[in-house]
Amino acid sequence: MQAIADAERGNRGEVRVHVEGVCPYEDAMARAEELFEELGMPETAADTGVLLYVARESRECAVFAGTGVHGAGDDGFWQGVADAVAIGYSRNDPVSGFEMALLRLGDLLRHAVPGEDTAGDELRNAVSGS
Repeated sequence: MQAIADAERGNRGEVRVHVEGVCPYEDAMARAEELFEELGMPETAADTGVLLYVARESRECAVFAGTGVHGAGDDGFWQGVADAVAIGYSRNDPVSGFEMALLRLGDLLRHAVPGEDTAGDELRNAVSGS
């Protein structure tokens, strides 16, 4: 997905998107944290991974960030990323919602962990899930 590559440009972060139908937990953040681990995201250099998790049918969205990025966004930033996804779905154009969310994540990563990604592209730039 080009929007993922764009979000990773100019910073040392790694971004993944995972989409599934139903969130198996009551708390979408708990599922995002679990997937973050399952997808091997903590092993990125300096733990600068960010996972955008969406459960379509459950209408849930969560963003989980590694320790190298967590806390970098100001109050409301992470909710704003989730809101961008929700706006896309509400307009029957989920792709534009994901693109806007990834744009916001890229801006944050360029501020929080700027520079060349000397570790290379550690994670595939693809959407995982069902």
